Amino acid sequence: MRAQKLLSLSLLLLFFIPGVFFLLEGGLGNFPLPSPEDFWGSFAAQEAEAVLEESFPGRDQLSRMAASLQTALGRNQQNGCFYSADGILQNLPDADEKITSENLEALQNYADSSSAPCYFLLSPTSAAIEQNKIPSLALDSLFNQKQYIQRCYSALSSRFRTIDGYNSLFSHQAEYLYYRTDSRLTALGCYYLYASAGEKLGYSARSINDFSISYPLHDYYGNLLPLAPYAQVKPDVVSLLFYQKRSREVRLVQEPLGAAAEKEMYDLDLLESTDPLQVYLGPDSGVTDLVAKSTPQDGRLLVFTDGSCNALFPPMAIHYRQIRVVNLLFATLSQLEQIHPEEFDQVLFVFSIDSFGYDSTISYALGNHASLHGS
Repeated sequence: MRAQKLLSLSLLLLFFIPGVFFLLEGGLGNFPLPSPEDFWGSFAAQEAEAVLEESFPGRDQLSRMAASLQTALGRNQQNGCFYSADGILQNLPDADEKITSENLEALQNYADSSSAPCYFLLSPTSAAIEQNKIPSLALDSLFNQKQYIQRCYSALSSRFRTIDGYNSLFSHQAEYLYYRTDSRLTALGCYYLYASAGEKLGYSARSINDFSISYPLHDYYGNLLPLAPYAQVKPDVVSLLFYQKRSREVRLVQEPLGAAAEKEMYDLDLLESTDPLQVYLGPDSGVTDLVAKSTPQDGRLLVFTDGSCNALFPPMAIHYRQIRVVNLLFATLSQLEQIHPEEFDQVLFVFSIDSFGYDSTISYALGNHASLHGS
């Protein structure tokens, strides 16, 4: 059996696919023939990798060859990800209904007990926006994120003002909105969320031309690459936006509830860390403040988020005196206890679907925050 598999694999890697299928049907009856759907879904590639892992010391190089062949044939899916030279897109399963319901209930309970107006921005993932990169046969299998966002928004009362990030991103889908190898939004993608949020939050979003853009990192590989390790994908570029029109110095305050350390907005040393995207808000410490110096603005914004679009907040900071960003996936009970909503003028909830629909940490943390403040 092993010899038959290796023979079939060798022929496959030599691009004699028609001959391989002929042999599989007629001469190697003990080896199961993959259907076109199975082959497209990378069944054959995964079987091939399993054989390589057991039998070849040079399996990495051969697996890359197999992945290149899969890409050339448009049959490029591995570990729930579509991949091509243009990037890796994660195909989410249907959202967990129980977790979604609990997260929505936690948001509604918070809004009902808050004196400040509440806003909700639920951001889609790249698979929903960049559908042109997904094989046409797979489109029907995609989780409908647009409908999910609409359903979540409709479930909340009028106390919430919802922000349409989906259409803002979709209308710019040809641009570099998502990293090719990471599930998070690029600085440009976050800029379009910033622009769409302005109408609801009450600020006049600045034109992209009012920002200078630097590109300090050109070889970033993100959190999706391990899911498709043999994908032939170009590295990502990390960019930073700097507002140029007026003097708006924004300082980053890490651990503002403890040993507060005020720093420049972007710490370029973090580009050398294990997660270069920490450059936008610093290392994940649960709570981070952005404070504007020499500004006529006096508003204070409280943000609860999941870390999926941290590049959103630097451009937003020019419209506020203070933005406090609380990453609910990292915030401790002690930190939550020290956050007093009445000290802020607005409360913004920003989550990506790939956490909001699947991670109960959000409702758990919001519930803890409410109970700590007697709500």
